[in-house]
Amino acid sequence: MPSLFMNDDSEGNHGKETMLDYQLSYLLRLANTVENGHQLAARVLMKLMGGIPKIDSYGWIDNLDVKDVKVWKQWQYIDLIAEVEADCGSGMKSHVIVIENKAYTKIHDDQLSRYSEIVEDYYKDKDVLIHYWVISFFDNGSEEYAEIAKQCKEAKGRWKSLSFEELVDLTEEEKQIGTYNEILDEFWIKKWY
Repeated sequence: MPSLFMNDDSEGNHGKETMLDYQLSYLLRLANTVENGHQLAARVLMKLMGGIPKIDSYGWIDNLDVKDVKVWKQWQYIDLIAEVEADCGSGMKSHVIVIENKAYTKIHDDQLSRYSEIVEDYYKDKDVLIHYWVISFFDNGSEEYAEIAKQCKEAKGRWKSLSFEELVDLTEEEKQIGTYNEILDEFWIKKWY
């Protein structure tokens, strides 16, 4: 069923990248709660930190302990910066997740390398693991997605790309009945693009 929230008669972006900023910010912060949908959020957070979740017999992530999540939108023109204190099974560590999202535009003006330099300069004296991501609404097999993946490999900072659907791996149960979190279900489960 199409989402009434994100689907209208407009063409192009019309603020959808901004909406993605807010949704990703909410999703990352949700991982540090026990609210409905926090397990989906925790899986996304693990993916963005480069971890592999171990799921227990109840369907919960067994190897993630999130102490703190802070998120900034549009810091230095970067879509999202998240600072995360978490133990992914190898001890408590500080992570910085840098996200540039692309809904209908392409990477331009060597922006990824510029953003890497800004982030690395800011965190140079801090003991953090930095993870760089481009989240795209372009289909994984499309020319646009292939170009973004190529630009990620060429940019400074070890950028990686993920499509919208790769970012959020829904369980079969979530696909069928949702997460019981209306915000997540409307945005991530219903189709709107």
